[in-house]
Amino acid sequence: MSESDPWGIEINFSMLRAYLDCPWLYRLRYVDNLRTGPTPPSALGQSIHGALETFHAANGKDLEHLLDAYEERWLHAGFSSPQEQLEWHRKGEEILRVYWESESHNANRIVCVEREFAFTLGRHRVRGKIDRVDQRPDGAYEVIDYKTHRNFATEEETAADLQLRIYALGAREGLALAPSWMSFYYVAEGRKVTAPYDDAGENELRERLQRSADELAAEGALAPNTSFCPRCAFKTRCPKAVPPSP
Repeated sequence: MSESDPWGIEINFSMLRAYLDCPWLYRLRYVDNLRTGPTPPSALGQSIHGALETFHAANGKDLEHLLDAYEERWLHAGFSSPQEQLEWHRKGEEILRVYWESESHNANRIVCVEREFAFTLGRHRVRGKIDRVDQRPDGAYEVIDYKTHRNFATEEETAADLQLRIYALGAREGLALAPSWMSFYYVAEGRKVTAPYDDAGENELRERLQRSADELAAEGALAPNTSFCPRCAFKTRCPKAVPPSP
């Protein structure tokens, strides 16, 4: 696609994150379509997300319904043995029990779950899917992203998080919802880290998204960022990877 092409590209957070981490990683994932297989943590994360989507979409009320949804959405892949799968399955059950107990004290109204948004940005399109949007008792909207790990962000990190800010912008532009709050919901602990959403940075975010989409649409050189190699899931298969220092 040339820069003179009137049509741009569709971009989402995962694509942007890959490009910002390493342009060559973006190429591997979204041009060459290279994929990594599921792992126990990723299988658990997908299963938990699926269970919560099924449970809330059906207006589920009790723990039994939530655990039934978990059985229905359990991903049987990524495990080295039946015993390992059973152990991770039990971890998921415990996480959902904690989540259900936490939700029993939630005064918010769930507006939507796994809701897709899309909006036009110049000649490009921004798309994404928000795990959940709540409406607080005072009417304010809260954009929520589920996390199954226990590496808690601070309130300041939550306020500045690129993914949450894209989702908040997407809620405004694509869903006609003006969020006042953004949260990471750490379901394994039944704990949320919440920050107020400041829309003063929206123009800067739009510019950043547009600039990145323009660069990707121009199909320029996607040079590797070798500083990312130690954290890259493709480091053993990437021809540009730099081996770790001895």
